[in-house]
Amino acid sequence: MSERLPAPRKAIEPTGSPGQFRAQTSDAEMLFRLTRAEQPRFDDIASVRVTVKIRALDGQIDAPAILVDWGDGLALATPMALKRLGEDAYVVVAHTNAGALSQIVLRPSSTPCVFELTAFQVEPAAEPAAGAPRLSAPRQLLRAALRRLSPGAARGVRVVLRTLRDPKNTMRLARQTMRNRRQDPWRDSYQHAFNVARHAFSSQFAAPALTPPPRADAAPKVLAFYLPQYHPFPENDQWWGKGFTEWTNVAKATPQFVGHYQPRLPGELGFYDLRVPDVLRAQATMAGNAGVDAFCFHYYWFGGKRLLERPLDAFVADAEIDLPFALCWANENWTRRWDGDESDVLMAQNHSPEDDLALLDDLARYMASPRYVRVGGKPLLIVYRPDILPDAAATLERWRVRARELGIGELFVLCTNAFGFSAYRDAGFDGLVEFPPHAISRNEITETVERLNLDFAGRIYDYDAVVEGRIETLERREDPRIYPGVMPSWDNEARKPGCGNIFHNATPQRFHDWATAALACTTRLAPPDERLVFVNAWNEWGEGAYLEPDRWFGHAPAQALRSAVANQAPATARQHPAVLASREAPRVHDAVVLFHIFYADLIDDLAERLAALRDRLDVIITFPDQWPGATVDALARAVPGAVLVPTPNRGRDVEPFLVALETARAKGHTIFCKAHTKKSPHRSDGAAWRDRLLNGLMSREKAQAALAAFAGNQRLGLSAPASSRMTFNEPGVMTHNTDGVAGLSRHLGFDYGPDTAFPAGTMFWGRVAAFGVLAGQTLSFEPELGRVDGTLAHALERAMGAIVEAAGYQVSWDL
Repeated sequence: MSERLPAPRKAIEPTGSPGQFRAQTSDAEMLFRLTRAEQPRFDDIASVRVTVKIRALDGQIDAPAILVDWGDGLALATPMALKRLGEDAYVVVAHTNAGALSQIVLRPSSTPCVFELTAFQVEPAAEPAAGAPRLSAPRQLLRAALRRLSPGAARGVRVVLRTLRDPKNTMRLARQTMRNRRQDPWRDSYQHAFNVARHAFSSQFAAPALTPPPRADAAPKVLAFYLPQYHPFPENDQWWGKGFTEWTNVAKATPQFVGHYQPRLPGELGFYDLRVPDVLRAQATMAGNAGVDAFCFHYYWFGGKRLLERPLDAFVADAEIDLPFALCWANENWTRRWDGDESDVLMAQNHSPEDDLALLDDLARYMASPRYVRVGGKPLLIVYRPDILPDAAATLERWRVRARELGIGELFVLCTNAFGFSAYRDAGFDGLVEFPPHAISRNEITETVERLNLDFAGRIYDYDAVVEGRIETLERREDPRIYPGVMPSWDNEARKPGCGNIFHNATPQRFHDWATAALACTTRLAPPDERLVFVNAWNEWGEGAYLEPDRWFGHAPAQALRSAVANQAPATARQHPAVLASREAPRVHDAVVLFHIFYADLIDDLAERLAALRDRLDVIITFPDQWPGATVDALARAVPGAVLVPTPNRGRDVEPFLVALETARAKGHTIFCKAHTKKSPHRSDGAAWRDRLLNGLMSREKAQAALAAFAGNQRLGLSAPASSRMTFNEPGVMTHNTDGVAGLSRHLGFDYGPDTAFPAGTMFWGRVAAFGVLAGQTLSFEPELGRVDGTLAHALERAMGAIVEAAGYQVSWDL
């Protein structure tokens, strides 16, 4: 018998809650496939009973059915209606006189709905359905013979038998298979698009950051370039068509080669309109939490004519936004370059001495804002194209004189290295801003990709190799006035269809490495008040360069930057007096709570939960070692007598657990309760999930039951509530964790299979001895980039039950 839930196959989308799914179409399907271990139990079975427990959460369950593959493929299967057995329960008996049971497709409803699937049980039927033929003796002999063959040979025999039974249909399936094989490159691209459509996500997908990162003293300022072209305005209507915005380009992009990540679709901010105040406020909050200190708006001035000014003016005027800002004059002609026509000028620049003064007069109102970025006390201004100014030195001198006349004071004027410009000193600029991908042209891989568009005329570069080269350059740099610039990715296919420049294989991890090197470079070279790093960009969606969340990576680029900023902050909590004093706390009880608290705003919640347990359990608390002293003081006051162990912010709650477990072992504790704060900001029910997990684990009644269970059974190694039990074969559990669990299995010496169970959320009671294999382990946890799955911490979560059983202990789900 098998009781695994089937996996989404077609038009089925997990909602994020265990066992709950959304059927998007009337022919939505889920697939159940027998594992190799399960197959022998069904080999001599002519009839199987399928029992399904399913209920509608939104909509209704209409005409649920299954298709059964008896070894001939699903193409030959006939739908079988499920019969209602009781409330939310259905059953059907399927029979055959052909091959062995292979797989079953569940069609949950003939109408779209949201449903909860709590059971899918497949078992041999006690008796065949009335009138059904029993498995004949020749068929039994054939199955026995097939079991002795290799899988490949057995498939070959089945193909021959199927051809003899139905040659016409077999040839049709063969032709379809060949067509699919020839179309594999397209199918790969389609599959990615389909995965995005059904809300699947990359293994690098990250949740949003909820607080700004900790900062070092005199930490560099991070400025992200900001494009304000996400709203319609008359000139764009005239030039490009009614309603045109940057999203018009973004949404129409298509992949040009296998593995090309296009189109790039926005995440939770959606296809926003910058005329909406809430969008600007949300962007400012996200940016601050990502470690961005200011937006650097592209400023469009054409001889007194302004374009795209509305979002900037709204941002400056909004009292609810506290994020600083600066300006970069985009002093180019506005042309039809996106269409490949450089000569068709839509709006021209007319540089002149009079225009220089008029421009600064207009800029003065922004520089007067208390939120305007200053460097060494001077307002910051950036010029995008210094090479096209008739006399850059003269322009700068006019600006500096006028700024003094207007009472602004001295200016700090930078230019970018766009289009190869480097002579910033000769032109009178205070420094040069790197503006990648400008000045990056090596590591081209155009000829190595498998093209989908044979007429593709653009260029493709290897992002990973580019990052390696930029890190080397930053480490060798000696000029403090060249300000590092980084880009999370780059791909302007949306703007230049079929002829864009693409930096392929961009990952959040490599962007994190680049940002880390940039921050270190400016910290090493520049005075504290002149340390700057620039990001291209916050929202250049048409160029594939953005920190905003998208549907495939989520908040991963923003989290990568946040981690790079946070890593520069010192670990001051390690030497906090309360931490040092807590090391001497005596062991009072045999059992101990190992609690990791990441979110400081949950300190009071933690103290309340622990208060009812202090007469039975000691407490060891781990927390980020970059917490400020006031927060550590608050924790020490809230949970007096606890051992306080600051840890690096890596491995979520799992690496801190390993540290706390060693502390518990050293103090002589034998039983522990592992728990942690949990917000899961990528889930709408994150707080409710935390409460369910903690209430099922740390109430006084649950603690008494757990301690009694461990006292009564010396072989009990792990205990958790049944509601937290998940298995490897459940949808999504191993999607991004297969390699991680396999590596841990080899390293720690445990076995696992489809039915291996683990406590979801990594909260459970345990016996210290059952986790002995983890003692002294040096596991390499990744930098904390906010990923929601696929990390070493997630692999260890899934391995907890297997580790306990490999040590000879039992796992219980009766708490």
